[in-house]
Amino acid sequence: MFSHIMIPVDIHLPPEIRKALDVAAAMAKWQKARITIVSVTGTQPGDVTQSGPAINAELQTIVDQLAEQSGADVDARNIHSVDVAAEVDADLTRAAEEIGADLIVVGTHAPRITDHIFSSHAGYLAKHAKVSVFVVR
Repeated sequence: MFSHIMIPVDIHLPPEIRKALDVAAAMAKWQKARITIVSVTGTQPGDVTQSGPAINAELQTIVDQLAEQSGADVDARNIHSVDVAAEVDADLTRAAEEIGADLIVVGTHAPRITDHIFSSHAGYLAKHAKVSVFVVR
């Protein structure tokens, strides 16, 4: 059914992301699918946790844990953005197409008042992605 699962992640791993990773691992194991973790990050001057090597190290840790948990082939892709808040939704949608994902598993939070005005990232993906989107709350 699915052969390539994309998981958007915030490298700071809020609980919603951890839950989405667990769901994606189970689905990958069941479907014998591969996984690509996609992170969209920007550069903060003077913030060493947002440097390329630090981000790559954090992503590699997630890749290793997910590969062990799922038994799947797991990759990571970091997209550098000048303005993460403004570009993240389009970057994630474009990444799904570029990598050939046929399922996006994305974590989300419980609806907030602002979600009635602005769509959440998961909501944007569900509306705009050309592939199936599994939203995990």
